[in-house]
Amino acid sequence: MRLRKLEERFGDRLLVERRSFALRPAPDPSAKFRGTYREQGWQRAARLAAPDGVVFTMWQRDDFPNWSIPALAAAKCALFQSKDAYDRMHYALFEAFFTRGMNIANPDEIFAVAEECQLDMERFRADYAAGEGQKLAIEEYEEAVNRFMVTAVPTLFFGQVRVVGAVPLQDYLQVLEKLGMR
Repeated sequence: MRLRKLEERFGDRLLVERRSFALRPAPDPSAKFRGTYREQGWQRAARLAAPDGVVFTMWQRDDFPNWSIPALAAAKCALFQSKDAYDRMHYALFEAFFTRGMNIANPDEIFAVAEECQLDMERFRADYAAGEGQKLAIEEYEEAVNRFMVTAVPTLFFGQVRVVGAVPLQDYLQVLEKLGMR
């Protein structure tokens, strides 16, 4: 939401390039939610996002997503259709997971989100099955870790300035102001 607000405020003067960063780059069958650091992180994120009007619904199911790549690959497959399709899918996947409690590692649930985003489903299914979105998501993750030394999400780069963590919008605005953007 904060990046979306920055994009709205600065328009074409600010280029936001989203890259994949997998919190779980490989399937983890032991991934659980209740009573773990994941639940604590979810609660913390809910508190931080509340001022922006973002609602986090605590995970209620027993099938907590065991890896991140399926959703990241789905967003890349949407990008193959258009940037607008990517934007719709990107935000819809976040909402599906954090607000609606959908398992965005489950292809059936990913396809349901893609349908809601009015993607070309024949193409989306073919691209997803071909694995190019997954390949691109993994390449971006590896570049983030190995080249840019990213260890957390979100990590934003404003030129050479790195901002790590879900910081208030004002923090991003201060960085941009220091870089000469008003």
